[in-house]
Amino acid sequence: MDSSHDSEKHSSGDLHSRLKTRKLLGVGETDDGDVHRSKLSQILGHSDQLYIRLPPGLRIWQIVMAIIMSTMALWAFIFPQHLFTTMYGGEFENTLPIRLYGVSLVCLSLMYWYTVNTVDKDMIRLLLLCSISFFTLHTIVSALCLPFVTTLCALPLLFLCVRLVCICVSVYFYWVFTRDWKSSSKEHWRLYKQQ
Repeated sequence: MDSSHDSEKHSSGDLHSRLKTRKLLGVGETDDGDVHRSKLSQILGHSDQLYIRLPPGLRIWQIVMAIIMSTMALWAFIFPQHLFTTMYGGEFENTLPIRLYGVSLVCLSLMYWYTVNTVDKDMIRLLLLCSISFFTLHTIVSALCLPFVTTLCALPLLFLCVRLVCICVSVYFYWVFTRDWKSSSKEHWRLYKQQ
């Protein structure tokens, strides 16, 4: 009976010693105080990608943007004259520049499809910035071409409005990501200064 009591005492002493060693080494908790869920996550370390929270509606917006870019790319590549007539309300005989525009849109749409499943905030933020730049420049060029159009159709104005909506939604999500990034970096800096 005495030996079993000694083994329990020895075992609890080992446990206490292990906990004290882990605390001394800083093993067992993440930087923000969370406890590791398993030995595997403790060994592999803390990954922000596992705990990331995306803004509501962002995935849907990424899919919508991928579809818009893919549609525009195929339209410019397969039907270049129709795209130019519809978007800008004019006639254009040389289709090579419009087809090259379609090729560049194919590359951009592949990036959009790639980011639909990613949780990397920097990649998503970069692609949102690219879409803001693309649609803003596209809108500026379209608005500058509107006074030179002889027949004003409703479709170029409709596409102009669609681009403005794309700009606004992308700016919103970019703002949300930038705000979250700034607040989380301030929190990390505060934790770093406390150590």
